[in-house]
Amino acid sequence: MDAAVDLAAHSVAFPRRWWYPVARSSELGRKPLAVTLMGTPLAVFRGADGTPGVVLDRCSHRNYPLSLGRVTDEGLLQCGYHGWSFDQGGSCRFVPGLLETRTQSTWHVAAHAAVEQDGFVWAWGEPGAEPTRAPFALPVVAGRGAGETVFRIDLDSTLRAASENALDVPHTAYLHRGLFRGRRRNRITAIRRPVTDGIEVQYLGEPVGMGPLRLGEASGRTFDHWDRFLLPSVAQIEYAVQGWFRVVNTIVQLPLSPFRTRAWFVVRFSSPLPGPLVGTVVKLQGRRILGQDAEALARQTERSLQLGGERYASTELDLLGTAIWRLLRSAERAEQPDGEDLPLASVSERRVVFEA
Repeated sequence: MDAAVDLAAHSVAFPRRWWYPVARSSELGRKPLAVTLMGTPLAVFRGADGTPGVVLDRCSHRNYPLSLGRVTDEGLLQCGYHGWSFDQGGSCRFVPGLLETRTQSTWHVAAHAAVEQDGFVWAWGEPGAEPTRAPFALPVVAGRGAGETVFRIDLDSTLRAASENALDVPHTAYLHRGLFRGRRRNRITAIRRPVTDGIEVQYLGEPVGMGPLRLGEASGRTFDHWDRFLLPSVAQIEYAVQGWFRVVNTIVQLPLSPFRTRAWFVVRFSSPLPGPLVGTVVKLQGRRILGQDAEALARQTERSLQLGGERYASTELDLLGTAIWRLLRSAERAEQPDGEDLPLASVSERRVVFEA
């Protein structure tokens, strides 16, 4: 990123007293994993007791990346340069060649609290701090044909823009025309409500279908559809038809840097159809849609940087984008020394009728 970029002209906010996903559990093996959280390089590894560790990706000896080292049989993260070894708390436990065992605080590296839940490793955003809440819990979707598919993508986008894009209904009739929504426009009622640590929009009157495939109006069936954003970085889309099927797409996001966001799409579903078949269709369709979204976000970011700022204009149809930004900014503001007693931004209720 150009050092001259004015972040104040962009929707960049990094609340740190929250949990962030840094890796899938299946990614941790005998090699440490290099990740970046809000511009800070981290090394993620699994200790001898099986629990994950997340530490600053620098050996305190000569700043060599710890992610280029290895995990020892004792579960220590060993630097590949001189062999200094660290535990999950960042304490230096071994220096090769020393004739006596000793350690000093200056030998330690910063560590983040870490837990494993729902197949992900979560790191607390503030190093050396005690977490004050639990990580976001992925929903359970059970029933006939229940299954799950997960895919990942890195987006050239701010966290705010990536979250808005995932939850933005109006753009689907244009960017994904004929792929997600059909060519026939429908009148939909959207009801926005605040929820704990976030916001939710419920959509009413949306016909059941995907792309050009639609149930006839005589069926009287409509989707139960909700979109949600939950601090600091979870976007969630839920579709259901009572007694038929349910799909919940939970997008857990890792802000790598101001203009780079990693997103895991965890799609859990149940339906009368076999789970493996539904999973294959979801993955194929999802990747096509996501490819279009990724390209749009990259172009949006490119132009915003080129013009020196976002300069967004919004209408009442932008139900989530401005609210997401208010929540992110207020969460970051509350962590400042003069903002400790500030509550999170309140999001007003709103009802909007539109066509999509």
